[in-house]
Amino acid sequence: MSYRKIPARAALAVFLAASLGAFALWACGPFFPPWLLNDEAGILEAPTTWLRDALDPLLPPGKPAHLAIIDSDPYEQTSRIDEAELKAALEELDPTSSRRALLLEQYREIRRVLTGRAKSYPPHDSMGLVVPAGLPGEFDDYLRGAIAYHEDRFKDAREIWEKLLSRPVAERRHRTTWAAFMIGKASLKLSPDTAAPWFERTRELASQGFPDPLGLAAASFGWQAYAAIELKWPAEALTLYLRQLKAGDSTAVNSIRFSASKWIDDPVALRQIANSSEARAIFTAYVVQRWDRTDYDGPLDPDAARKWIAAVQAAGVPRTEGADRLAWAAYRAGDFAAAEAWAKQAPADAPMARWIRAKLLLRAGKVAEAEALLAQAAPALPAKADQDLWRAYENGVQSALRPRAAGELGAVRLARGEYVPALDALLRGGYWTDAAYVAERTLTVDELRAYVDRTFAAGLAARYNPDGTPAEQNDRWDLPYAGLATPPDERIAYDLRYLLGRRLARAGHLADARPYLPESRRAVLDDLARSLSRGRDAARPAAERSQALFRAACLTRYQGLELLGTEIEPDWFVHGGFYEQDPFAEARADPKTHRHLGPSPDERQRVARNHAIPDKRFHYRYGGMDLAREAAKLLPGGTEEKARLLATAGNWVEGMDAKGARPLYDAIQSCCANTEIGRRSRKVNAITNVEDACPADVRPKGEGD
Repeated sequence: MSYRKIPARAALAVFLAASLGAFALWACGPFFPPWLLNDEAGILEAPTTWLRDALDPLLPPGKPAHLAIIDSDPYEQTSRIDEAELKAALEELDPTSSRRALLLEQYREIRRVLTGRAKSYPPHDSMGLVVPAGLPGEFDDYLRGAIAYHEDRFKDAREIWEKLLSRPVAERRHRTTWAAFMIGKASLKLSPDTAAPWFERTRELASQGFPDPLGLAAASFGWQAYAAIELKWPAEALTLYLRQLKAGDSTAVNSIRFSASKWIDDPVALRQIANSSEARAIFTAYVVQRWDRTDYDGPLDPDAARKWIAAVQAAGVPRTEGADRLAWAAYRAGDFAAAEAWAKQAPADAPMARWIRAKLLLRAGKVAEAEALLAQAAPALPAKADQDLWRAYENGVQSALRPRAAGELGAVRLARGEYVPALDALLRGGYWTDAAYVAERTLTVDELRAYVDRTFAAGLAARYNPDGTPAEQNDRWDLPYAGLATPPDERIAYDLRYLLGRRLARAGHLADARPYLPESRRAVLDDLARSLSRGRDAARPAAERSQALFRAACLTRYQGLELLGTEIEPDWFVHGGFYEQDPFAEARADPKTHRHLGPSPDERQRVARNHAIPDKRFHYRYGGMDLAREAAKLLPGGTEEKARLLATAGNWVEGMDAKGARPLYDAIQSCCANTEIGRRSRKVNAITNVEDACPADVRPKGEGD
């Protein structure tokens, strides 16, 4: 998405405003909210998701038999629990022993060395550690095994731990699961094919009631998966990682991601995975969650999905197994025939199958049929994701969530001329800029007002004030809502009512606009209405009328963005007036990017009628300029006061539109040619810069544009 560069002074203003906390900027910005209506390619793109969310429906039902115990430093966790259990065991054996403190200190020192060795990964030669005499048998065995393991004497370590497990049950209450688990890890170093039984044994022992304070039973799933990878059994590894995730160990998600990213280029591995129903579902989840694109702004990269679908087809997978997910993956691969075939085999109420079928119908130009399916699919999709929305926003993720489907439904409804339903769906999807286009350019004022009054009451809007500051000073739609989360109703109410209020004010209906504007803006609106009324009261003296009209001109210039500004072009209130993008309406009407979802003739006519006058950047400045000319006509000619009033208004516009300000130059030369301002202007053939004649109270510092 392109945007026009802004003047350096505007960029400086943005920097200063951000520094003072007036509003928040995107990191490395500007990042603009994504548009949905400007290019139907985005609507036709495959949805994607987070791997964790794609895996959740695949988790085995019921409560997990083993729960993971996560610690930020597992080495320190092991030392801490080991020492605490040894202390308890020593106290139980001989509460009065004078050697207990010495044994604990010696044990602690050995543990410290082992932890340091594990963290630093030096050459694993002998550490010269001596196990102190007097330790309970299982602690003595376990520590000797740990020393051998960290000295890379894996065979010795395994034999020592096997000796521990040969002790009577009463003599190995604390270290049974530890020993079985570590025999599995030592076996990985010696012969991976012997490791799996020991990880399975760890879980069996924990189920039998042997203590597992480190959560080794849950961790054993991941280590057994590692053994399966070493043995080139990818399908088994995936199913084990899923069980690890079920146990509450979220590191399994990345294990699946990293392993699958290697197997996607391994045809042998793909064939094995495709032939396992459980592993196939897990790998399909990996495929549909990939965010990679052909380039930064390009389409999703279909390569991984194509390789996977080819493997599934080669395996002859029945179309009824995971049909909705496979339809999704096939659509991602660009194999639309396969996507349609699998979607037809999916359960009738499967939301993803409905969504994919809707996209296929849109590609075929069957917009009405697609609308019906989208309307059914959207409510059944997840409402939100407990994930990093900001990262998804930066990467342009088209999320497999209800807000995204709602936004697409809004786009379809707009293409069919259903303007109010389109607005509602876009708002629920968090696509504010798209919704603003519908509200400002396609609806009549009466249509918009009726919808707002019916749906978003003033009391609801008044609740949007999260930081205790005037709500319009808070972040304006720069959070990752679009397609990722539904904005709170109070925020929608606040912003939509404010948009309507400014639209009514632009139409000259100031009294009607008042209840829709934020409370903090109403006094300024009243000032403007009062100034206009006095300035156009023919019964008042000309000088008084001129002063009132010029005050109205100044209010229009300096408070115009907040009272009259358009949400999108030409004023871009959505960006606080600091940035402008390519006109939304032009992007919306581009036939090259809209084969089936472009504007209807009726929409084009509505857009042509509903635009700012003049349709220029900061259009309200021109309105202020016109009011200033009206005020100047009430003053006697040839005076510096009249020239300064005209020059002030001309300065508002000339820097960005010399032609638009030319009538003010002509007015100065017509009425005030012999004034100092007139002569200086004539010398440069432009309106000379003057000190702004507006009252000081009309120009709040740091506000407006």
